[in-house]
Amino acid sequence: MSDTDPTMETADAEAGLRSPPDPKDMPEAELVSYIESALVCLSIENLGRIDEIVRQTRQTKQENARLTAREKIVEQLQASGLSLRDLFPELLPTPGRKRGESGPVPAKFRGPNGETWTGRGHTPNWLTALEATGRTKDEFLIREGTT
Repeated sequence: MSDTDPTMETADAEAGLRSPPDPKDMPEAELVSYIESALVCLSIENLGRIDEIVRQTRQTKQENARLTAREKIVEQLQASGLSLRDLFPELLPTPGRKRGESGPVPAKFRGPNGETWTGRGHTPNWLTALEATGRTKDEFLIREGTT
């Protein structure tokens, strides 16, 4: 017998069996309700499979939506002669000097034995020990013109 045998459909209908609705023919709200009611009939294992399918489908749809939105934005920018920097200058890095290109930070403090400290980060042990004896940090400040 074939899948479209009318005698089978009649027998199914008489037995109270119906085929599930075609999801493509259902409005989304009705489809969500149908899926929610069907989930309670599934085992834990099959719920896990459904969960993974939902995650993968969501990820694929989000990626497609992101790519579509990006393509539309690029088309609009090209048509208007604008750039992303024109619209969102705060989101893009500025051209020019990058972090760390300025070189080493010069020393701000010099200890009695030639130790140096830039004034950044934790106070070095040599300066902490000298401050504990009553000396001040300003005593070790390197003044302009002195090296």
